[in-house]
Amino acid sequence: MILSTSAVGAVMYDNSRKRLLICRELVVLCDSLMRDLMYKATPINTLVEQIITDSQLTHLKFINRECITDIAPVASPLSSAANKELSHFLHSLGRSDTGTQLALINSFRDYISKEEEILKENHSKNSRLYLSFGVFSGVLIALIFV
Repeated sequence: MILSTSAVGAVMYDNSRKRLLICRELVVLCDSLMRDLMYKATPINTLVEQIITDSQLTHLKFINRECITDIAPVASPLSSAANKELSHFLHSLGRSDTGTQLALINSFRDYISKEEEILKENHSKNSRLYLSFGVFSGVLIALIFV
């Protein structure tokens, strides 16, 4: 019983950490996109796939070609509002001139950086709570059944 509730706390902690890592990797993706768009003319589908694999952005494996070419919703551990913004961002890439694309990337980077700050704050406040909650609720349940 204690192990199962501890595992729930650990999963909640891990999900919080994954959301934070996804935001960090999205910022790296935006920086790499801006750098490439200023100097090269790589097709956007190839560019996104190349950046994700070359930069070893392991938490962004949910981004695929369908997210860019179609209006396919992105399914990530982020909030639904952040997923909606990410879907719109990916679908809008490659649809306009370089200056507008750079502005779009910069705007999304600002959005995701703010989201990262919120998640970082929540993670630092709640990480111990998640783990403690799991252990203590398991102990409490064990005491009730004994």
